[in-house]
Amino acid sequence: MLPPKTHPRWKALILGKVHGPFSLLATQFFITRVTTRARIDPSAPNIEQLIDQAYSFFSKNEVLARNDIRAIFEQEGK
Repeated sequence: MLPPKTHPRWKALILGKVHGPFSLLATQFFITRVTTRARIDPSAPNIEQLIDQAYSFFSKNEVLARNDIRAIFEQEGK
C-alpha cells in the first residue's frame, strides 16, 4: 500500500505541504516533529533522513494509519 520512498508526496509531507486531517494522534505528533526538523535543517541529506523516518513510521503503523496514508497520497493533484 505504501508508495516507494522516491514518491514525491513523501518530500511534500516532510516539507509541510500535505495537510490532514489526520485521524491518528500519533500521525499528528509525528508530522509535527518531522516538519519542524525540516524547517530547522532543510538540507537534502536531512530531508532524505526524514523521508526514511516517515516511511518507517507508516510501514510499522500501516494498519492503524491506513486512513492517514490515504489522506496523504490521495491528495495528490488537489
